[in-house]
Amino acid sequence: MSHTIDLTLDGLSCGHCVKRVKESLEQRPDVESADVTIDHAAVTGSASAQALIDTIKQAGYGRS
Repeated sequence: MSHTIDLTLDGLSCGHCVKRVKESLEQRPDVESADVTIDHAAVTGSASAQALIDTIKQAGYGRS
């Protein structure tokens, strides 16, 4: 079942950062879409919040 998770992001400072996080999230098979800005991500899919946080951290960024 799909749901949307809103996350506050930390450590993004430019468009490249936003693109990298968005692409990392959208590569997950359990993510349908990711709307990412410098300080926020709204992710739709079946992934858990912790799985999304782990993906963001693996991309080199944080979540506050």
